[in-house]
Amino acid sequence: MRRALLLGTVFVLSSSLPSLAASDYEVQQLREMIEQMRSELQQVKEENRKLREEIRSIKGRATSFKTAGAPSFKSKSGKSVDFYGYFKIDAAYSDSKAVGKDFILWALPETTNSNDDDFNLTFKHSRFGFDIKTKESDYDILGKIELDFYRTETNDIENTDPNKQVVRVRRAFVELKKDSWSVLAGLEWMLLTQLYPHLSNFPSGAFMGNIGYRIPQIRLTKWIETESGKITLQAAIDREFGQTTTPWYDTGSDSGLPDFQGRVVYDTSVNDAKIHFGLIGHVGKEQIDLADGGDKNLDTYSYGFEYKLGYGRFELSGKIWKGRNLDGWYTGGVAQGVLYVYDDGYFDTKYVTVDPNNGSKIKVANAKEIDAQGGWIELTTRISPKLIWRIGAGIDDPDNDDLKYNGQYVEGARLKNTMYYTNAFYKLTPSIGLMGEYLRVKTDYSTTDGTVNRYQGSILYFF
Repeated sequence: MRRALLLGTVFVLSSSLPSLAASDYEVQQLREMIEQMRSELQQVKEENRKLREEIRSIKGRATSFKTAGAPSFKSKSGKSVDFYGYFKIDAAYSDSKAVGKDFILWALPETTNSNDDDFNLTFKHSRFGFDIKTKESDYDILGKIELDFYRTETNDIENTDPNKQVVRVRRAFVELKKDSWSVLAGLEWMLLTQLYPHLSNFPSGAFMGNIGYRIPQIRLTKWIETESGKITLQAAIDREFGQTTTPWYDTGSDSGLPDFQGRVVYDTSVNDAKIHFGLIGHVGKEQIDLADGGDKNLDTYSYGFEYKLGYGRFELSGKIWKGRNLDGWYTGGVAQGVLYVYDDGYFDTKYVTVDPNNGSKIKVANAKEIDAQGGWIELTTRISPKLIWRIGAGIDDPDNDDLKYNGQYVEGARLKNTMYYTNAFYKLTPSIGLMGEYLRVKTDYSTTDGTVNRYQGSILYFF
């Protein structure tokens, strides 16, 4: 049957060949077109082959590229290690003398080299750190160490030789998280200062209205989710730091007790507004040795309220506080926590063993704590994804009566310290940031007050 059909088809085609016949010229054109199409098809195949090889090559190299958020490298034990930080170069001009050069803490009285200006250029604010992360037995484990260059090797306020800088540990802790709990142990920011003002001037408002710094601690955190928001409960025991004159004696550790800190925070949102408010506080003791062979306990405590309100491009944040004996790492009372009365009649807010007036050795006969109160407020405006502008103010106000003995002020007593500032941060590229800041600090004294205006420009390279 198939053979018959084939013969029939050949007969029909043969009978129609005269009508389908083409000239030699037309046949040649068809052949050339076919050859051209064959050549173009071969080129397409070759391009496809090269493209496939390139894709395979890219896939093969993919593991060597670090994506955003991916670990920088692995530790010897296989832990993910993130290397992070930034370079920050600061140039600053101050029109009057102040305590500090790389950063300022308070202005000196105008009687001390009045209107004596100062220029400074430093890299010390640069920092780098490592996050070591892993997950074991349902625990998220984080180990962190972060360093900068603000360590000094002398008893001066700052070591100004740029060629002799050494690194300083800022943060060093391990944290375990599971479900809604976490435990942190090591050097980390106090619970008092989880919310802080954003200044280019390094100490972030220390002794100008913002209390708290970094301190060794063991901290417990509990998060509670509610229908309307989240509650954060935090408690910590910290190493109590007091006054010292020798490496082996400290009035804080001499008390035999740690410092206790607490924080309760509530975060929620109403329509498009984000709301954050919390209560903070601490309590602790110091112990000083007296000239009569006894000792005396000194209280330290604080309590305060923090808040942050965000809506659209705007954010208002701040803190108000009140406390006692807040010098040192508590960064309150304009660095005045205790008034010491010595056995030769000399009195000061400094803990010393030698009378600066005559060079004789002295011991503490009595002491009393200095109360203080203060706070800060800051408005942040996100003008664009690249530009942020801030304006703020702060005040640290010791109880002036506590700075007196027998009706007379301590020499050089700082009665109040106030700051006003504004700054802008512009992200030039994803890695380069530019920052400019104006800071005005006014310090009240029992004699002549002091005021300093500081203009600071910074360039940052994030990595």
